[in-house]
Amino acid sequence: MKQAIADRTTVRGFHLTFPSPVVIEVAASLDLGFVYLDGEHGAFELRDIEACCVMAERHGLTPIARVAENTVSAITRFLDRGVRGIVVPHVETVEDARRAIEATYFAPLGQRSFGGGRPHDHINAPDLPRHLQDANEGVSLCLMIESAAGLEAMAEIVALEGVDYVSFGMMDLSQSLGHAGNPGHPAVREALRKASETARAAGKPVREDFMAFAWIHDAILTGLGQILDERGKA
Repeated sequence: MKQAIADRTTVRGFHLTFPSPVVIEVAASLDLGFVYLDGEHGAFELRDIEACCVMAERHGLTPIARVAENTVSAITRFLDRGVRGIVVPHVETVEDARRAIEATYFAPLGQRSFGGGRPHDHINAPDLPRHLQDANEGVSLCLMIESAAGLEAMAEIVALEGVDYVSFGMMDLSQSLGHAGNPGHPAVREALRKASETARAAGKPVREDFMAFAWIHDAILTGLGQILDERGKA
């Protein structure tokens, strides 16, 4: 994620909402760059997160994940399982943003906890200070704005070091703005436009600026529908 942002290139991937290393293995043949594991609304246990990370690493995909909550324990557990990009939902204040940064990065940027984790995270690392620095450089942090309060704090949030990019939870955001179920409402779209401009002005891209992605459910339905339609005409 960091490299794509720096190079101003587009990285492709998909959102996975259920644990399936096999799906990752199959999808990797499409020359993808990342897989997004939905740990907030998806059906993942920690062992599932690790299995998916192992498969992603095997095929050169960067595993990123939305955590269920903005806590040290939640973020630490996902990082220890091999996640290389943290997405924190429901960020509403600069204090929320700082909490996420503290948990995601080792010092001096944060205070990430160092523990067992995956073996490659600490075994055969003779230079631990360098190892922690490499870990910081190899992880990305995305903050999700999903409420009117988050929009109000946008300028302060994107100014913080350690925030790589932002995204918007459109359904929750539209609900917070008084237009539940209607993320396309003009007032919601205008709020999104202004917030996106604020982020970009601070040098922080919006997810859609550099990521092309599909939800696994849409991919299954679209692909299955096309195949069946074609075979039905044969």
